[in-house]
Amino acid sequence: MPAVPSTRRRVELVLVPLVAAFCMAVVIGTIVLNREGSPCPSPSWDNHVSLSLSGSVADAAHASAVTACTGAECVPAPPAFVMESTGNTSVLSHQLDGSWLMTVGAQPPSAVSFRVYDHSGNVLAAQTTALNWTRVSGDERCGGRMAGINVVLAVP
Repeated sequence: MPAVPSTRRRVELVLVPLVAAFCMAVVIGTIVLNREGSPCPSPSWDNHVSLSLSGSVADAAHASAVTACTGAECVPAPPAFVMESTGNTSVLSHQLDGSWLMTVGAQPPSAVSFRVYDHSGNVLAAQTTALNWTRVSGDERCGGRMAGINVVLAVP
């Protein structure tokens, strides 16, 4: 037996551990990177826009209904609701403090158009507002809760 290991033995002592380390690094890297590709959980939150009316108390008191439109969708749908509205829907509701709360779901719009109606169905005020949302939880890829936005609409 030779005292010095053969060339093949030297290669096995050096190359096998290097290949094993490389394979482990690839497997661990794949696991870590694949975690980012996992599907996002279903949204379990809603985002909100609050509408407050400003102006004279008498004029603001005449407001009996509000519509909020994002694109072509309006909540509640005008004009039939004005005469029959109780001020409460599942998406736009009249609050005890006199403001209106709009629930916009997990994917908030970039702009909202509000219209305020009196008891006769006449428009008292209208305003389109660009909404600048600030994320307070979650991440960019999967989304998350946004900070509520308060919009003030002047009733002349």
